[in-house]
Amino acid sequence: MVPTIGTILGETYRIVRPLADGGCGDVYVAIHARLGSEVAVKVLHPSLAGNAQALARLQREADIMSALRHPHIVQILDFNVTEHGVPYLVMELLEGRSLTEGAASGLPFEPRAAIHIVEQIAHALEAAHAHGIVHLDLKPDNVILVSTDGRDDFVKVIDFGISQASWRDRPADEPLITGTPEYMAPEQASGLTEEIDHRTDQFALASLSYWLLTGHEPFNGTDPNALLHQVISEIQQPPSQRAPWLGKGVDAVINRGMSKRSCARFPDVMAFADALCDAVELVASDRRLVPRPVSEPVSDQIAPPAGLSERDTLKFIRKTKRATVGRAPGVVLVALAVAAGVWFFPATRSTARATWHRATAHARRAIVAVSTSGAREP
Repeated sequence: MVPTIGTILGETYRIVRPLADGGCGDVYVAIHARLGSEVAVKVLHPSLAGNAQALARLQREADIMSALRHPHIVQILDFNVTEHGVPYLVMELLEGRSLTEGAASGLPFEPRAAIHIVEQIAHALEAAHAHGIVHLDLKPDNVILVSTDGRDDFVKVIDFGISQASWRDRPADEPLITGTPEYMAPEQASGLTEEIDHRTDQFALASLSYWLLTGHEPFNGTDPNALLHQVISEIQQPPSQRAPWLGKGVDAVINRGMSKRSCARFPDVMAFADALCDAVELVASDRRLVPRPVSEPVSDQIAPPAGLSERDTLKFIRKTKRATVGRAPGVVLVALAVAAGVWFFPATRSTARATWHRATAHARRAIVAVSTSGAREP
């Protein structure tokens, strides 16, 4: 039986409206009968209620997601069955848009927006990997951007339906090759399940980064078999050939993250994200190279970022110092003044790797702004 508007599941969740269609189930918005809060309910298609593989997949998704508690991973709240025996998942409701919906066709994301998204995804994957979980289906549709604290690019990673957990057996009848070909790692595309580990997700994240920065997928085509062959046997076109401003540094990072041999990739997803952030920031700080749809006011460019601990601020200062070598003393002073202002303002002290990188970006923008201003002076 398909839930209808007003249906109450488990005497708790009243269906309000449909939200999305899925491959094995539909997602609805529901209201908690006693708390009044809105949630998302994923109900298995009734036609699959007797399908052992579909049931096992939903149960595995519930088990795996319940083990994860991270700001950048959608939270599962409940798992149950309807009075007709159809299983359903209850999750936090995400009011936002997927990366696919947020992208203009064929156009890249603004570079700093792209690496901010990549960093957040990397934090989510890092948390999953720490629990022995590999996502295996990272793609634009499974990354949701929601609004929080005045920003509209807060990442939530969703859909752990085909994920692999070291502490949970996979169904014996599950196909060897599952996932989305455009973002599969070679070992996943080859069905080499014994070689799948956290580095498999790194390949997918590098592929997603390629798409964010260039507007194109590294491998594409309408034939799934041809796509799988590309992933396994062919080297992707360097990102800088699609977006020349990216340069060889970004090429090197993404190429390493997408190495055909998992042992040649970065040790973990955060190492990849950090390297990509540095490579993109190096070229993004040069306004002559990067296409910018909207120019930023100078006052915003040098506004101090919020949320740095003393340890992160020291890193910030060291990095700013390296970036200002050979520049005019006035530029150095402006950049370091931003760092000092952040450090000595107690309300901004909180530790976050992403905030450190945003701080670095602000400092470099300050350097560029002051340098540009100085160049215009008679």
